[in-house]
Amino acid sequence: AKNAGNAILYECVLTIMGVESESGLRVLAINILGRFLTNRDNNIRYVALNTLAKVVSADVQAVQRHRSTIVDCLKDPDVSLRKRALELVYGLVNETTVRTLTKELLAYLVSADSEVKLDLTLRMCALVDKFAPTKRWHVDTLFKII
Repeated sequence: AKNAGNAILYECVLTIMGVESESGLRVLAINILGRFLTNRDNNIRYVALNTLAKVVSADVQAVQRHRSTIVDCLKDPDVSLRKRALELVYGLVNETTVRTLTKELLAYLVSADSEVKLDLTLRMCALVDKFAPTKRWHVDTLFKII
């Protein structure tokens, strides 16, 4: 019964995101996905991360509200969840969030699997290059990454 309910909610989310609905409905759909991230079922969390990654460009602010839950997924034992969360975190980085998310990504870099570290390092450097608020922060952060 619970899975059927989640499936229906998910189809509602896809419909809302599929028809170019007003922002209030989009926020509601994104909040449902955010709630899915707290579910114990990894499949539901994976689907939520995957869908959020697809819609982040449509409403980055609404997705930003779930940033801490998304970042928490980087600590999950499931490698596929960590990869999905990482892709989504990259999509959340902008001028406003670069400091906070870079700090989170640096913390993740320490414990990341060796096969992820190179790509993570390159992506972080690119994000820092693109969104650095000051030259000093840019240089300091690049040194921390290296």
